Amino acid sequence: MSSQLIVKSVVEIGCCKVCQGEASLYGVTDFNTACYAQNASRYVYPLKGVPIYYHQCQSCGLVYTHAFDDWTPEDYAQHVYNEGYAEFDPNYEIERPRKNRDLILALFKKFHGKKMLDYGGGTGTLARLMQEVGIDMVAWDPFVPGDYPQLNSFEFITCFEVFEHTPDPHKTLGEVSGFLKKGGVFFFSTGTTNEVSHLGMNDWYIAPRNGHITIYSEASLNALFEAHGFQITHLNRWSHVAMKMVA
Repeated sequence: MSSQLIVKSVVEIGCCKVCQGEASLYGVTDFNTACYAQNASRYVYPLKGVPIYYHQCQSCGLVYTHAFDDWTPEDYAQHVYNEGYAEFDPNYEIERPRKNRDLILALFKKFHGKKMLDYGGGTGTLARLMQEVGIDMVAWDPFVPGDYPQLNSFEFITCFEVFEHTPDPHKTLGEVSGFLKKGGVFFFSTGTTNEVSHLGMNDWYIAPRNGHITIYSEASLNALFEAHGFQITHLNRWSHVAMKMVA
C-alpha cells in the first residue's frame, strides 16, 4: 500500500553532517528532480509538489538535505529505490559495473589475490563480474538482504556511487571502516563540487529522485575521512582512494 511522501521540515540554519559547522540554505528543487531527465530543470513530470531544500556548510562546503533524516529503509524503498528507479539511473545494473570491473582490474593489480568487498553493491553485479575473472569479491548493500560481512577482514573495498545517497556520512564510513583491515585501501566514487560550484542547484548531480542527498566538496571528504583515521587522495572529480591508518 502506498504511503504519503513526508519529508522533514526545513530550517534556515542547519548543522553540517560532516564537520558540524553552520550550514545555510543553498537552494530548493522538487522531489521529482533526476540526474538524466531530459529538460533544463531535470524535472520528472508530473512534479511531486514536495520541495527539497539543500543546505551548504560554510566551513567544509558540504551540500546536503535534512529532508530525509527521519526516513526508514522502507521509506527509501518505496519512494526512491522502487521499481521505477532504473529509469532515473539507467547505467546502474550493467554498464556501470562493467566499467568499474575494468577499472579495478587495470588500477589495482596488487589486490587481485586479496579478499575484496563491494560496499553498497546492490544485487551484486560487480562482485559477480569480478568472480568471473577469478577475483575473490563479495557484495553487501544495506538495502539488500544478505549475510553481514565479517568485520576487519578485507584489504580492499570498493564503493561506487554510494556516498551521495547516505543521509549520515559518518555512519556509512564507520561501517566501511569496520570491514577494512588496518592498512587496507578503500576505492570509491562520488562526484565533488569543486569544479562545478558555480552551477549551484543546476549541478545535475543534485537529484533527490535519484537519492542524491549528500554532495561533497574535496574539503568535506577530507574532513570526513580524517575523522575516521583515513588518508585520502582525490584522483579526479569522481574517483578517490583512501587508506585506513588506524586499527
